Amino acid sequence: MRRPPQIAPAKEIRIVLSVLAGEVTIAEAARKEGVSEVSISKCRNEFLDTGKHALTVGRSLLEAGGFRPQLHLRLR
Repeated sequence: MRRPPQIAPAKEIRIVLSVLAGEVTIAEAARKEGVSEVSISKCRNEFLDTGKHALTVGRSLLEAGGFRPQLHLRLR
């Protein structure tokens, strides 16, 4: 049995964001990109889980004082 084609990370993000925004369904995206619905569902779930983890860790660091974001703006 052949393995389905790999999706490039940048393409995965674009597909997942369009699904989450309601622009396309998982089925529509799968047909358009030539991949399985399961692949897109897994990408979406991983994207959401990773985002939740990043927000949780980020908040923990902020509360503990261990994270100090710095913005350097240069106006010319």
